Amino acid sequence: MATAFVNARVATLDPSTPRAGGVLVADGRVQRLLDGVPTGLPKSVHVVDCAGAAIVPGFFDCHAHLTDTGLLAGEYDFRDCQDVAAMLRRVARLDDSVLYAGNFEDHRVAEGRPPLRVELDAVAPDRPVLLTRVDGHSCVVNSSALAAVRVEALEGVERDAEGVPTGRLRGPANYKAQHDFFALIPAPARRRADERAARIALAAGMTCVHNVIVGDASLEYLEAEYRANAALPLRVIAKSCSVDVGKIRKLGGRLFGGDIFLDGSIGSRTAALGRDYCDGEGRGLLYLDRDQLFELFDEAAEADLSLGVHAIGDRAIEEAIAAWEQVIAKRGPLRTVRPAIDHFEIAAPEQIARAARCGMLLSMQPAFDHLWGGDQGMYAQRLGADRAKAMNLFKSAKQAGCVICGGSDSPVTPFSALLGIHSLVNHHVPEERFSVEEALRAYTADAAKLSFDEGRRGVLASGMDADFVVLERALEDVPRDTIKDIRVLKTIVAGEIAYSI
Repeated sequence: MATAFVNARVATLDPSTPRAGGVLVADGRVQRLLDGVPTGLPKSVHVVDCAGAAIVPGFFDCHAHLTDTGLLAGEYDFRDCQDVAAMLRRVARLDDSVLYAGNFEDHRVAEGRPPLRVELDAVAPDRPVLLTRVDGHSCVVNSSALAAVRVEALEGVERDAEGVPTGRLRGPANYKAQHDFFALIPAPARRRADERAARIALAAGMTCVHNVIVGDASLEYLEAEYRANAALPLRVIAKSCSVDVGKIRKLGGRLFGGDIFLDGSIGSRTAALGRDYCDGEGRGLLYLDRDQLFELFDEAAEADLSLGVHAIGDRAIEEAIAAWEQVIAKRGPLRTVRPAIDHFEIAAPEQIARAARCGMLLSMQPAFDHLWGGDQGMYAQRLGADRAKAMNLFKSAKQAGCVICGGSDSPVTPFSALLGIHSLVNHHVPEERFSVEEALRAYTADAAKLSFDEGRRGVLASGMDADFVVLERALEDVPRDTIKDIRVLKTIVAGEIAYSI
């Protein structure tokens, strides 16, 4: 059955017809754009009156973690806990036999740290507990979890003066612990988490999500994840972060990666930097060097597969760009492969220029600047105000020729393209701000390019997939500092209303 969404202000992002009054859809595609409130539609057409609301193409989230988002929703999100005591009370109240929770920010906890192992043991002595930091690059575990994940011999296990593990893990120990801990969570619970995350995404106007599956798992496990993702009520592009290209080929699709870790995070002080952190020792951790990356990138290019790597610090970004430059020197211009770097937070101007020459797509998270940027934000605490100001250079990268693809890294930041758009147009550094249309494109037309979908999605035009969002107000009609507060009224996927207030 055909459906006409009428009495709307449609921003199509199609240069040939930038504005319309409605959208007629059938068989999952846009049949045609409408002017005003059309007359003469066949009686068989179902009419949805949008009452003057705005319509924009469906939002993409180019970097998210569905299962984590669902597991860390509601009471399992500890960001509202202001001190260790509150966190411990929450752990005691949540009676899961295997408790995965967290999303804490240590600098927002009164004690400047999460609970330690012995404190968690006091309230949860007989079940594994893992609390992850908001960025996922460090965590804290109780004794039961520490025994289950067996990471004591790995780098990143914090110990007290007597050499006893405190329960805090970072680097390799953190990644193995979180990977192994997930295996303890029953598959039905993970599937319920995926479904919950999909509902959250749809309520935020997301019609397509890149689900980044961290770590390397068996082919059978990944096939099950991909099948489960395909059954969700929005478009999900599952992306394994395995570095086994043969395995990726068996999984199908053209994309993988997103969180193939070259380094960690700024919050956990594991992002690989060229200079020391201001509030801690060292320059972070580098997990892969350019020789290893060249081998991976070259094998992926040979298989006609596109991948994204996680690189936040300038030292990690350098390794990724240099490796792609080597691949291009060997193979020539990359015409069928779209190299990507996810996050790309601390990049020097010459690195941005080189990334553009490589044809790089940058999967970035604008809300990071909104939440942690500025002279008093977490980035300034870790790096100093001057270095923090030279981060997340969205406009500089776009002007250099890179394609900026918006994402949330949910549950690190909320599923919200509107928060991302808000963050782009209100960047802490005025010179790095996007126009409203540029910001919208980062979550629609430009984001579609990361998955080779620009011929199907990201704009509204005849023949394109009928994926769009109904917003209570047009983006250009509200003050720029209130864009994040616009409500999503409806989310339409393949012509069907998947979410409605």
